[in-house]
Amino acid sequence: MFRGFFSKENKVIDGRCATVVKVSWPYSLKDTMECGQCFRYELICDDGNMTEYVIPVGEVLIDVGQTKPGELIFFGISDEEFKQVARPYFTLDTDYDAIRRDIVARTDSEWLGAAAECAKGIAILKQDPWEALFSFIISQNNNIPRIRKIIREMSSAYGVNISLQNEAQKCPANKISGTPCEEKCKTCGICYTFPKAEDVLKSPEGMLPSHPGFRYRYLLDAAEKVHTCAVNLDQIAEAASYDVTVAELTKIVGVGEKVAACCALFGFANLEAFPIDVWMKRAINDYFDGKLDPKSLGPYAGVAQQYIFHYIRNIENK
Repeated sequence: MFRGFFSKENKVIDGRCATVVKVSWPYSLKDTMECGQCFRYELICDDGNMTEYVIPVGEVLIDVGQTKPGELIFFGISDEEFKQVARPYFTLDTDYDAIRRDIVARTDSEWLGAAAECAKGIAILKQDPWEALFSFIISQNNNIPRIRKIIREMSSAYGVNISLQNEAQKCPANKISGTPCEEKCKTCGICYTFPKAEDVLKSPEGMLPSHPGFRYRYLLDAAEKVHTCAVNLDQIAEAASYDVTVAELTKIVGVGEKVAACCALFGFANLEAFPIDVWMKRAINDYFDGKLDPKSLGPYAGVAQQYIFHYIRNIENK
């Protein structure tokens, strides 16, 4: 649904080949990347004119920037990479204006209406289900900088360096000097593919240098159940059901309702998922008299959750 809401054009910008994508609503790259839904991104430019990130997605290193809302600039991306990787990951076929109107129409809360207006540039990224699962297990009782650090270290321990595979002559994230090499890149960890379940199982001790703490046995159980298909991620995706997603993922040791809801929303596109963490509990108590039923927000309650989180975290307190 919601197809036909973007156009794209190939250009040369500052000497770099670029694919410029315009969507029909005010997509905000920064708000989307930094709203807590993903952990694998690196801000490489934010000079007031251009905001630019390097993001490993699967086996592709995406370089994407923005100069104004509603327009994304993909640097050095092929047509096939755009079609197969960038387009679904950034959910470019989704009309978030229509979703926002649907949410606001279901509530008489002026506060939620204000939150939706301030956060109207946020999109829900379509992340790999295994990556979302593994990442949100790591997120338990953790802060975002440390989550990102753990994931970078695990990725460099288990993954393949995309930048070196592409024979890059300079660091895409501008983090190391000179020509990239494995020794230098290991200390950075940005450009690696995500750990695979089978690789974690073969050498679980590879997780230990990143200090996952109590999460270690949860991550190991997740890898075992996913690898053996005791929890079948493909079948969960095919079911396209929030209830099925939660029921299956909570079979994994250490995965409760909150982690399962995050995976449902950000890994399986179950947009009705409404993860409830300390931020949501405070918002519900402070602004909805403790009585907000996520189901009342309809099939896009998860998008509303992101509006609320963005508003209380970045806007209201300022």
